Amino acid sequence: MHFVTRITRRLAQFNSNFSHSIAMAQSTGTLNFEEVRAGLEKKSLIYMDVRNQSELQSDGKAVGSVNLPLPEIIEAFASSDVDFKNKYGFDKPDKSAPLVVGCFAGKRAAAAGEQLTSLGFNNIKVYPGSFSDWKSNGGPISKE
Repeated sequence: MHFVTRITRRLAQFNSNFSHSIAMAQSTGTLNFEEVRAGLEKKSLIYMDVRNQSELQSDGKAVGSVNLPLPEIIEAFASSDVDFKNKYGFDKPDKSAPLVVGCFAGKRAAAAGEQLTSLGFNNIKVYPGSFSDWKSNGGPISKE
């Protein structure tokens, strides 16, 4: 009987984790190059690049994007508004701000979307193609 109980618990945990992953994917959604470009032009979204500073220096970044490296997200949003602005150079977005997260190819962007959702942000989109897609589509790039 103990074996059946363990299996039942593990199945319930798997179902819970699977449901959570599906809910995260549905709540974050995705945007493509044209949608991100248009949003940046209209200033109707914040495109947060979660790559490390060294990547931005070597490869550049999408014009109009802001940078907050993935390993710093939790700590950054726990800081005061003033400390956030001083460190990252842009105002700390509120929890309903239209945020789009990107990285180089999309993997870190998805992780950032999950972290931001867990912090209570409710208007998150992921740019799955991220910087590599931006560059291949001829999006404007600036170097820091």
